[in-house]
Amino acid sequence: MSSLQLRRFLLVLVAACVAGLGGSRSAGAQKALTSPVRDSLAGALFARAMHADSIGDLETAIIEFRRAIQRAEIARDMQTLGDAWHNGGVLHWTRANYDSALVWLHHAQVLREVSGERAAFGRTLNTLGSSYYQLGQYGPALEAFFRSLTVWRQTQDSVGVARTLTNIGKTYHDWGQLERAQDVLRDAVDAARLVPRFPITLGYALNSLAMLAIDRRDFDAVRPLLMESRAQYSTRFPSVTSADSAGAWSLNTSAQALLHIREGHPEFALPLLDSVRQVATARNSVRGLARVNLYFGEAYHALGDRTRARAALAASLAHSRSVDQRLLMLDALRQLAVVEESAGRSVVALGHLRAYHALRDTVFDQDAAQRIAVMQAREETERARMANLELREAQRTQAVIISRQRTAVVLGSVILVLALSLAGVLVFTNRRGRLRESALARANADLNTANGDLRNALSDVRTLSGLIPICSCCKKVRDDRGYWEAVETYVSNHSDASFSHGICESCGPVLYGDLWDTMEDGTDEQYRAII
Repeated sequence: MSSLQLRRFLLVLVAACVAGLGGSRSAGAQKALTSPVRDSLAGALFARAMHADSIGDLETAIIEFRRAIQRAEIARDMQTLGDAWHNGGVLHWTRANYDSALVWLHHAQVLREVSGERAAFGRTLNTLGSSYYQLGQYGPALEAFFRSLTVWRQTQDSVGVARTLTNIGKTYHDWGQLERAQDVLRDAVDAARLVPRFPITLGYALNSLAMLAIDRRDFDAVRPLLMESRAQYSTRFPSVTSADSAGAWSLNTSAQALLHIREGHPEFALPLLDSVRQVATARNSVRGLARVNLYFGEAYHALGDRTRARAALAASLAHSRSVDQRLLMLDALRQLAVVEESAGRSVVALGHLRAYHALRDTVFDQDAAQRIAVMQAREETERARMANLELREAQRTQAVIISRQRTAVVLGSVILVLALSLAGVLVFTNRRGRLRESALARANADLNTANGDLRNALSDVRTLSGLIPICSCCKKVRDDRGYWEAVETYVSNHSDASFSHGICESCGPVLYGDLWDTMEDGTDEQYRAII
């Protein structure tokens, strides 16, 4: 048994033991989780570990995580226990200790699955899948990714969905399933666009899609993808750290260099790769050095410099082996075989090819392919089920909306009819009121006219009424005081009338005799003189 196979066997054995331990302790853990109280000492130890990690003191951080785990187990503080196992696993992952990361993350997975912390469980599964991915174990990696994706979709976490879909797409890409990788990565970009507060998620998905486009030789699509990826990473958000910016710069610059190489301009790629190598060296990133040396080898081979190409690829192979990056090892072995074959060293090239196929058989075995096909079918079924549930919910919501709209239309119609009826009544009443007001105005005008006429008549006429005593002989009238006075005097005193004296035709001849006739025929002056 080779050392690599022995390592895989031990890793599987440890994972199985952890899973068994988690199953045997699940009931007790579930019982312990009924108390939400967190232990203060375990929390303090966990905080010290996180502080040591933040300042780069990784050894102290691991020690404090272990102390926090011991205290949390004694105090049955399962939340701190799960957090410590998870963050310790992430710390091992950042140091490229993927075997140790798997052990820590399996513990965290068991605890968080029992605790029911869905978001924390999804994060642990995604990191677990990333650890398997870095080791080139695509079957367990995709299984963890798909489980994480199910959690994120159930919790409707678009950030988690985007990140996990990107990881799945990269896995398909490395496995050579480019069409499926493209579909998944496009879904990842769409999901990431829903959360603009996390630009690094979108930047990561865009960079992964650009790398896929390079391998698909769709060079026209690469530049806009890289440009947008850089723009997302340069966005000023609290979620974007300096480490994120440095990593993003390396990813995008490497992709730009690879694009130059594939387009036939390797001389433009060399200065870019040199700057990426400096950053990887400064960050002590062995994986970064392995990848950049791989690109250097491809660039030198394209320039015809086989010596430098061989040296760069050999360095990439050595770095990859030191951190068990089997995918990078495969690429380095494949390119070394091509370089040696072009140099006429067929025996050496054959040795590299044999090593390549032997390693490839450990990464891309048939059983893993079948398991992944099953997981794909399961994920598609789950996705269809969720889509069906969403459709039913949308239909129920639409039915409620339609019912409410119908009710609103009926009520609106009734209200409209009532409003029109009321308006008609108001118009009719208003018209009758105006007619009444017009008639009343005319009556008032007539009354005012009559009153005016009456007032004028009253001002012109004073009437006498009652029984007036008058002498039957001389025709004098007795007043209220008992005095007798002439008729004209009485009337003048008791009315507004006045008298003028004349002689009627009956009395004239009696008073004047024959003179009356001559007076009657005379002039006005004579008449007035006689009168």
